[in-house]
Amino acid sequence: MREFAFTVTYEEDVDDLVDVFIRNPGLSSYTRSCHVTGNTMWRVDNVSGPQEALAEYDRALDRLSRCSSLRGIGGCEMDFEYETLESQPNGRVIYSRQSEGEGCRSIPYLAAEYLGDGLLLHAKQRGDAYRWQILAADDAAMSEVYEELERNLRDGLTLELDRVEHAPEWPDRDPTPTDLPAEQREAVELAVEYGYYEQPRQASLQEIASAEDIPTSTLQYRITQAEAWLAKAYLRDGTPPSNPAPLVSSSD
Repeated sequence: MREFAFTVTYEEDVDDLVDVFIRNPGLSSYTRSCHVTGNTMWRVDNVSGPQEALAEYDRALDRLSRCSSLRGIGGCEMDFEYETLESQPNGRVIYSRQSEGEGCRSIPYLAAEYLGDGLLLHAKQRGDAYRWQILAADDAAMSEVYEELERNLRDGLTLELDRVEHAPEWPDRDPTPTDLPAEQREAVELAVEYGYYEQPRQASLQEIASAEDIPTSTLQYRITQAEAWLAKAYLRDGTPPSNPAPLVSSSD
């Protein structure tokens, strides 16, 4: 398989929904599922951020009549509906459905149209950047998709090819405890059991190591390695790790 990645960067006051992300650097979104036919695109997105930013996002979404993922990159009117599947103080899960039509196509539609069925697509949005990753067959060529996007790029937007890779490390699932080496997982479990992560802290690493007859330096190393892995997994590519990358399906 081959991965294509590109980023659309927005200037302020070009797209109402993207402006919310620009004004709120702590706000981010990633795609959980995305499907497209000749008439419709529907998707599920995870949005996370501070409560004030999410409230502004909710208001902007309610007024939305153009979409940032459309050819013309937000310049087309569309039929749009959405539903909030889950609402938490610091996150939302949003289902949306929008029309496809001649002269106004989504990026997933264009990718499926030019590259064929069986694509995997991953999209992330933060600040002024909307980043797309497309996993396709080794013989796939993205040049026509790029050319189509560039032809319809509006003023205030730029398109940049990030990379083309063979056998990429695709962000295909959430990390799980079994992904950690056993000794690191056991060290984190001990730290939780003894209250190391409580506020206030109930035990120091030295106390835990003494109680479990483990060298303090060994426990400290394992905890540090585990925390580094968890942090990198959570903030992979600037957003929380995604659910399995969605299949983009296409039909006439």
